[in-house]
Amino acid sequence: MLLAIDSGNTNIKFGIFDGADLRASWRLRTEVGRTSDQYAALLHTLFGNENFQFGDIDGVIVASSVPAAIPDLQRLSRTAFKREAIHVTPLSDLGLDVAYQPPTDVGADRLIDSLSAVHRYGAPCIVVDFGTGTTFNVIAPPAEPGGRPVYLGGAICPGIGLSLDALYARAAKLSSVELVTPDRAIGNTTARALQAGVLFGFAAQVDGLVSRILTELNAPRCPVIATGGHATELIIRETKTITAVEPQLTLQGLQIAYGLLSAK
Repeated sequence: MLLAIDSGNTNIKFGIFDGADLRASWRLRTEVGRTSDQYAALLHTLFGNENFQFGDIDGVIVASSVPAAIPDLQRLSRTAFKREAIHVTPLSDLGLDVAYQPPTDVGADRLIDSLSAVHRYGAPCIVVDFGTGTTFNVIAPPAEPGGRPVYLGGAICPGIGLSLDALYARAAKLSSVELVTPDRAIGNTTARALQAGVLFGFAAQVDGLVSRILTELNAPRCPVIATGGHATELIIRETKTITAVEPQLTLQGLQIAYGLLSAK
């Protein structure tokens, strides 16, 4: 079995795969400085709750947008699972040509999402990942027959959670509200005004950027796939351009990447 680890700025996700089948997954809050022993203790409990053992794991793959987390995750793999983890970086050969400049600046998670989307939907396609930042990732079809899909780049916006934290910190009269969809865009209370601004505003942002990208890509009907954990369902419900939702897109991409990279 494979343990896939996606370490992000806000959450770290673990998934256990039996072949291509995702058997279990967990999401923990990212804590800078968490040690390999602490990871092992947490995973020991999570594994036990799902009747897995560390000895079931025969492969580990890690992608992280938090460089400081990598050494302890690699140490976790060596000490708890007796395996050297495959570390996905922007320079890993994932079967995509990367047009981003410089290629080392693109996040490994963005490439993993793109690999996963191309594997399922083909190219061209667009991936919208609602994370700490909302990222728009654009993949073009091969430039010539027999070529490879091309990761073009995309757009990066502040994420929903990040935007709200900044708003609450800087606006003395605003306090945290439950994110539910209001009946209308004109809020007649502060809570409803915030809900309208966040949910309708972010949905409009998604539709506006995706529409521009579709025009530039000259692919008006290409798939637009959403993933990520920040109020994704609520936002997507208000969009017109999202065509598919894949909550486990990144973990599934790591499983595909493991097959590519472990064979080399």
